[in-house]
Amino acid sequence: MFSSRLEGKPVLVADIGDGSVAVSFVTMGRSPVEVHASARAMLPFEDRSREQTLVAITNCFKDTTEKLLKAYLQKGGTAPHAVHVVLRAPWTRFRTARADGTFEKEQAITKELIAQYAKKALAQQSELDRANILEAGVMQVFLNGYPTGEPLGKRASSIGVVAFESDADSVMKKAITEEAGALLPDRPLTIRSGMRALLVVMQEYLPEMQRFFLIDMGGATTACAVVRKDAITQYAAASEGLATILKRVAGGGLPEETMSLLRMLAADACSSSACEALKDSLARAEPDLVRAFGEVFTSLAGVRRLPNAAILAAPLELSPWLQGFFSRIDFSQFTTTTQPFTVETLTPEHLQDSVSWGKEGTPDAGIATAALGVQLMAQST
Repeated sequence: MFSSRLEGKPVLVADIGDGSVAVSFVTMGRSPVEVHASARAMLPFEDRSREQTLVAITNCFKDTTEKLLKAYLQKGGTAPHAVHVVLRAPWTRFRTARADGTFEKEQAITKELIAQYAKKALAQQSELDRANILEAGVMQVFLNGYPTGEPLGKRASSIGVVAFESDADSVMKKAITEEAGALLPDRPLTIRSGMRALLVVMQEYLPEMQRFFLIDMGGATTACAVVRKDAITQYAAASEGLATILKRVAGGGLPEETMSLLRMLAADACSSSACEALKDSLARAEPDLVRAFGEVFTSLAGVRRLPNAAILAAPLELSPWLQGFFSRIDFSQFTTTTQPFTVETLTPEHLQDSVSWGKEGTPDAGIATAALGVQLMAQST
């Protein structure tokens, strides 16, 4: 269960990418998870280096948290008892590895045996920064070929252990730790990987998705991962995201105005000449985006063809257009069946039975995933 010390008490959960920051006050240890107040702030659309983006995101985290905390306390909310930060790409990298074994005769599964195979799995070669490992552990255990939620004490003739680990950008981790400590001193801080949060939520709440292609779009980076039976078999990142796409389609206009039009298009409430011009701009941007994502998909499919089922985690404003874009015939050459992707967008509705939203909480797929992921990860610790 969630830590008994914090069960039923509000905690701060932050969802931090490279283009936006979301902050929420959440009560965990219950079902559904309760989001009492939340806010998402996006960075202004402009060209930045990685270092400039890091500073801008850190300041955004500080400003958004300060503003929401002040409003939350003024309305009678209780100060959060802990801080949980979910860091997404490019600030964290994540990998899984699997180790399998067979026994001469059935034997009882112990914690030590699982740890032995997890260590064996993680001993495989990795590109992660060994000096900045953020977290590591067991994602899933298979007994006699089947995933098993509670393997300890069960008997089996074979075992498979999917282990995970992630690293973190040391500068970003230090900056967020310092800001969280200044904003909420003496509160315990836990930092988690965004990819792990997504995977544990998918595993728990969408278990029928055994093989899928995950497309997780941020501000200037899109993480692409192939997931098969709870393990990431292929991973790559594309240097495209909401900010870069807006830059392509805004032309001489302001990106913020383009965002407003995108929101109207997403709600199917846009029929002006400006909206028609935006549709034309999106169409003109497609060839460059096909090339950019096609290069990444080529490298992934070079290892093994991609599943047809695709899960899209993306900013709400772009999701309808992106769903159509990734479903296009252009990418069918990379899939297992050579048919186009079947794309499903991850939305708050997927998790509506597991997350409740208070009057000050705006339904947001990123916040819902972060909150549920934090609870699930805390339960498995």
